[in-house]
Amino acid sequence: MPMSRFRYTLNEAVGDPKAWFYTWAIADDVTLASSCGFCGQEHQRLTYEVACGDVTLWICQRCVGRYPVSGVIDGDRFDPPSVRAYIHGLTARQKQRTCSEAIRKVQAALPDLQLSEIVVYFERNLQLSPLHAATLFTGMAHLDEPIDPRIFEVQTRSIAHQDEFGTLDEKERAVVWPALTPQQRRRLASLGFAPGGTRTRRSRPSDRRELPAPRMPALSEPAMLDPLSEPAAKSTA
Repeated sequence: MPMSRFRYTLNEAVGDPKAWFYTWAIADDVTLASSCGFCGQEHQRLTYEVACGDVTLWICQRCVGRYPVSGVIDGDRFDPPSVRAYIHGLTARQKQRTCSEAIRKVQAALPDLQLSEIVVYFERNLQLSPLHAATLFTGMAHLDEPIDPRIFEVQTRSIAHQDEFGTLDEKERAVVWPALTPQQRRRLASLGFAPGGTRTRRSRPSDRRELPAPRMPALSEPAMLDPLSEPAAKSTA
């Protein structure tokens, strides 16, 4: 039987989402083991704290976009579009901090691993090239505390980066593969670059066009409202 898809249903105990307010705290779980207090969806990376009276919950990004949770900044209540725009900026900065912390952890644990070039590259691009991803993810596998490589974006939009992935050896491709989106995997598989033993859907031969924009928003985008003082954030990086 085909696997049923998760249905994003609001927990009845939540009541009216409009009665809840964002506290502006963000939890960034690098093991992707968090769950949503609104819909129950598991395996979440980013969750956002909301409060209703003395009760607090952590909700996923999908519920942020789906439900009109309220937001107050400096005593002013904002409409849902403005709240989501502000959260977008907070999210972008949190993702960047978490990824940078992950790289520093690998540096501290494996000082002989040459990561200085990767640090500079990530600071400039907020993504990793396939070669840099292979190096970093191999090092991350040796950490005592696990970090899921999917917290990073891997560049495969350009033909140059697609070819760079193709130059990786079998082990390096296998290390990077889990961090790629389904769309990235299909494109690279159509080029014959999928790691051996990987099951992929059949696709038409590639015309070598560049991929569309990545799934994550640009990490350098600022919040669209006047920023608060640095929001509370939990990070397990």
